[in-house]
Amino acid sequence: MFFSSLYIHIPFCLKKCNYCSFYSINWNQGIEGLYLKSILKEIELTKEFLHLLETLYIGGGTPSCLSIESLEKLFVSLRENFKTKNDIEFSIEINPATVDKEKLKLMRSYGINRLSIGVQSLNDRELSFLGRIHSSDDALKTVDLAVNEGFDNISIDLIYGIPGQILKSWKTTLNKLVTRDIQHISCYELSIDRHTKIAKELDSGNFSLPPEEETVAMYEFATEFLESRGFKKYEISNFAQPGFQCRHNINYWSAVPYLGIGPSAHSFIDRKRFHNPSNLFSYAEHLIDGKPAWINDYTVDKTEELKERVFLGLRMKDGVILTNPCIIEMLGSPEYKNLISISGNRVRLTDKGMILSNEIFARVLLHIENCPACKQG
Repeated sequence: MFFSSLYIHIPFCLKKCNYCSFYSINWNQGIEGLYLKSILKEIELTKEFLHLLETLYIGGGTPSCLSIESLEKLFVSLRENFKTKNDIEFSIEINPATVDKEKLKLMRSYGINRLSIGVQSLNDRELSFLGRIHSSDDALKTVDLAVNEGFDNISIDLIYGIPGQILKSWKTTLNKLVTRDIQHISCYELSIDRHTKIAKELDSGNFSLPPEEETVAMYEFATEFLESRGFKKYEISNFAQPGFQCRHNINYWSAVPYLGIGPSAHSFIDRKRFHNPSNLFSYAEHLIDGKPAWINDYTVDKTEELKERVFLGLRMKDGVILTNPCIIEMLGSPEYKNLISISGNRVRLTDKGMILSNEIFARVLLHIENCPACKQG
């Protein structure tokens, strides 16, 4: 059992955002103690598995919710128990209003070299709609604070397609951010998960989503504008200055083995997928017996492996190399003209194809499922 990427899930938020479907719970000091005890136990249980970490990513939730004392205990445990490459990419997610100079100094001192900041928007009305607890000023101050503390690999998360959002507002957010010293921007279309507050409000008719043509215009503007400012699109939603692509996410998309630690964290090792319970108390209870809390362990078969290679590979700007003639023939048909680029065995989505990626993925996955030749490998 070997892995080269490690993910740590910290499930706490001061307030759950209206659109969020990830596992998270409200932070309090008592429950933080239970979490810390449990995750340090899991680290101890998994440290002996073969590994040499190329990337380490701490996500959530809001990792910066943790107290500085708990953060340091976690960092010490990671340093003592996992072997890392000299050039490891060590990332942590932070949110404005939950991080200060002291926490950033601590992160730097323990080798964190990449920050992912959940800005989402620089329009206060949009932030309020999303349920964010910070203002646009808070967001910009956090970016500036991170730069002043010496971080030189800073990623910003943004959301577009927000109800009430117009193209002018989206342009303003992007324009303000590219004047800062940041190296990576992720632009995600607002997705509506049925378990979220936004989904309930939408079902009640309290608001409507922007017209599709407005959302498409936002994505097209982001692509053109960011690339004109030196941010190259390397994945459907991700733009980076040269050399600042997120190596951790690229490992996910490239099916590199990874281990997930913490409640709800997922893993992929030796063609097996498994995850921890999406409940802190259940997670902690499992660990009492001195064994990992893994559940739903299954092996990825050839058909599933092909589906994942196509689905994940096509997300990347460089595309994916395919050796299945029937898939290449399908995607080379006239209906995919201007959506798919094929050069030899390498298949890529065009910029226009990326806009329609979900529809294309659904068709390709259905084809694989129903094609005897694909199932034979």
